[in-house]
Amino acid sequence: MATFKCLVSGNLVTFVNQVDIDSMKGHDGYVRVDIEEPVEYKNTVRTDTAFAPVIPTFKKMGRPRKVANV
Repeated sequence: MATFKCLVSGNLVTFVNQVDIDSMKGHDGYVRVDIEEPVEYKNTVRTDTAFAPVIPTFKKMGRPRKVANV
């Protein structure tokens, strides 16, 4: 069984048949990956990511008024 990752979308695809695995090895858009056990992070706080607060912007609904031709 082999798992491949798409370089464009990041989707993972798993193949069981050896013929499919061999055909995917020659494909440039996919890379073979080995799925590892998830690592548990205990008591860690990320400080490298700072987000700005979202400022709501209000816009008038509908079409703007016609300006009279002068």
